[in-house]
Amino acid sequence: MDDSRFQPLAPDPEFQTWSRQHAQATRLHAAELAQITQHHDLNPAGDVVHQMEAWARRQAREKHLHDSAIAQIRHA
Repeated sequence: MDDSRFQPLAPDPEFQTWSRQHAQATRLHAAELAQITQHHDLNPAGDVVHQMEAWARRQAREKHLHDSAIAQIRHA
């Protein structure tokens, strides 16, 4: 009887890479779910207000930088 048929095959490197990536994605997803379900914001409207304020500050900063750059170009 030939026992070579029962020899374990070497693991496929492509499968090992996929397996590691899949495990990492699963861990990240579990962490995201934990953040949402265990540390949820009791006042979701407050978060929206802060996001809008941050957006307004970023827009104002970008406008200031743009206007400053245009002024430098005009006076150069």
